[in-house]
Amino acid sequence: MKTKTFRAFIFMIALVFVFSLIAVSSCKKDDNGDKTDPVEDYTDLSVRDAKGKNGMVTSASPYASKAGLDILKAGGNAFDAAVAVSFALGVVEPHASGIGGGGLMVAYDAKTGEYVQYNFREFTPGKGVAAAFTNGDADLDDGIKSSGVPTQVAGLLKIIDDRCKLDRKTLMAPAINYAKNGIKVTPELANAINDNFPQVMKSRKEIANVFTSDGIEPIKAGENLVQADYAHVLELISEKGLDGFYKGEVAEAILAAQEEHGGLITQNDLDYVVANYPKIQNPLQGEYRGYEIATATSPSSGGAILLETLNMLEHYGDISALGHNSAEYINVLATAMTCAYGDKRKYFADFDFVNVPITGIISKAYAADLWEKRYTVGKPYCGRWAVGGSSSDDYGNPWPYVSGKTELVTPGDDYNYNEHYSTTAFSVADKDGNIVSVTQTINHFFGNGIVPHGCGFFLNNQMSSFSLSTSSVHYVEPYKQPVSHIMPTIIMKDGNPWATLGSPGGLRLPSAVIQTTVNMIDFGMNIQDAINATRVYCYAAASADLCGVGKKDLNIENALPKDVRDELEAMGYFLITQGSKDHDLFFGGVHGIRFDYATKEMHGGADIRRDGKALGY
Repeated sequence: MKTKTFRAFIFMIALVFVFSLIAVSSCKKDDNGDKTDPVEDYTDLSVRDAKGKNGMVTSASPYASKAGLDILKAGGNAFDAAVAVSFALGVVEPHASGIGGGGLMVAYDAKTGEYVQYNFREFTPGKGVAAAFTNGDADLDDGIKSSGVPTQVAGLLKIIDDRCKLDRKTLMAPAINYAKNGIKVTPELANAINDNFPQVMKSRKEIANVFTSDGIEPIKAGENLVQADYAHVLELISEKGLDGFYKGEVAEAILAAQEEHGGLITQNDLDYVVANYPKIQNPLQGEYRGYEIATATSPSSGGAILLETLNMLEHYGDISALGHNSAEYINVLATAMTCAYGDKRKYFADFDFVNVPITGIISKAYAADLWEKRYTVGKPYCGRWAVGGSSSDDYGNPWPYVSGKTELVTPGDDYNYNEHYSTTAFSVADKDGNIVSVTQTINHFFGNGIVPHGCGFFLNNQMSSFSLSTSSVHYVEPYKQPVSHIMPTIIMKDGNPWATLGSPGGLRLPSAVIQTTVNMIDFGMNIQDAINATRVYCYAAASADLCGVGKKDLNIENALPKDVRDELEAMGYFLITQGSKDHDLFFGGVHGIRFDYATKEMHGGADIRRDGKALGY
C-alpha cells in the first residue's frame, strides 16, 4: 500500500512538472525574466481588432503595429511609437511609403490639451518651374522629374526632438531589424509587388533582385524579404540624424540619380528641407453632431472635404433614419461628397501660394446654403464642372462666408483624376491620453520606380498632383507643396478623446474616412464594424456623356446588395463595381482607435482591405 501511495505521489509530481514546463514554454518573459502573457501570433490576420487599457497601435502591417506596441511597452509614449511605426512601414510596405516620400501627422498632446499638425509633405524642387517639364504631364506623372523633395526623415526626426521620450536609435531599431533580417511576405504585399513589377524593374538591378526570388520572378507570399541597402541607410540616419540622409553618401546617391536620369533636385533643395521642415501647423477644427473634430489642413484637402461633407449631412438631419447603405442614404452621401470634392477641385491648394477660402468651405452656413441648392430626393446631383462640363456657375461659392472676401479664384483643372490607392495610414494612443494619427506616402505604389544607388528606398512621384496650366490653383511652382487628400483625424466628445482614424486611397481617401466616421457616430457601430462596412465613392466629376442625361458615376464595392444597386440605377446613378471580392483596396484602408470611457478601454480597428492589424495591451 505504501509502495502504491509513493508511486502515485511520484506520478503526481511528474505530472505537475510536465504541466509546468508546458506553461513556461507557452509564456514569454520580459527583460527581467518574469513571466508575462502567452506569446501571440501578431501576424495572424484572422482577427484584425484589439482592445487594451494601456496603449494601442493600428496600422496596415502587423510588423509595423508590433514595432509600435513594443515601444509603448518599453516606456515610450504615442509619439515614440508613431515614429517607430512610421520607419517600420517604409520597410514592410516599401511600395506604399518610405523615406523617399513624406506625410502628415495630426496629434493631440494630453499634457497641453492642444492639437498639432506636423507637415512633412514633399515640395517642388527649386528648379521646378513649368518650363522644366519638357514632356508635359508625362514628366509630372512619372520618371525622375516627378519626384518632390523627400521630407519624411526631417519630419520624423523633428518629432523625436520635440515630443519623444526614447532616443532615435531605439525608435529606429525595429525598422532596421526588419530591413536587415527580413520579414515574411504577406499575400497583400506579394500582390502589390507582382502587380507593379514592371515599375519595380525600372529601378536598378540591385533593387529588382530584392523583390524577386531568383532575379526574374517576383517574390511570393511566404518568402523572406530582406532589404540590406535600406537597412544601411536607416543605420546612417540612426547614427547621424539629419546628416545621415540630407548629407553624405545618401544625399550624394540622391543627387547622382537626379544627374543620371535628368532630374531637378539639388543639394540646395536638401538643405532647404533641413532649414524649413517640418512645418508645425494648427489642424482644421470643426464639429459634427456635438463631436469635436481636428483634421488635416494645408497642403491636404482631405480635412476640408471631411468637414464640409459632415456639415451638409448634419444640415440634412437624421441620416440614420434612412437606414445604413440604403439607396437614399447613399444618394444623400454622394450628393454631399460631390459638392465637397467640387470645392476642393476649384479652390484648394498650398496656403502659402494660393488664397484659399478655407473658413468659408468649412462653414456650416455655407454647407446649408449649398445643400439646399444641390440636393434632390431620389436624384443624383451631377456636378457638371467635370470633364465636358458647363460653366463655373456649377461650382459653389464659399467666399461670401469668409469675412472681407468677395472675389473668386480661377477654377482648377481636372488634375490626376485617377489617383492610386497607395499611401498608408496608422493611429497610436497611449495610457496618458496622447493620440497620434499619421498618413504617409510616396504617392503611387513604388513611387516613380527609381531608387538612388545603394539606398534601397523608392523616390516619390508627388509632382503628379500639379498642373502645367497657368489658370489652375495647382500650377507648378518652386517650393510649392502638392495638394493631397491625406487626412489624419482626431474626434473628441465633451473634451475627451473619442476616436482617431486615417486612410490611404488617393481620391477615395476622404470618402473612406467620412463613411467610417458616420458609421460610428450616426449608426452606432464599433470601430471594426465601421471599417468593415461596405463603401461607395462619388467624385465631383461625372462623365460628359452621362452628365448630359442627368446620370452620375458612383463607384461601389461588390458587397453592396443587388436591390440597392437596382434602386440607385433607377435614380440615375451609373454604377462602377470595383474588384471581384466583397471589399476592395480601391476604397482605402482605414486604421483607427475608439476610446470607451465606461470601460477605460481602447478599441483598435484595422482594415480588411489591407494587411491591417491592431495591437494593444
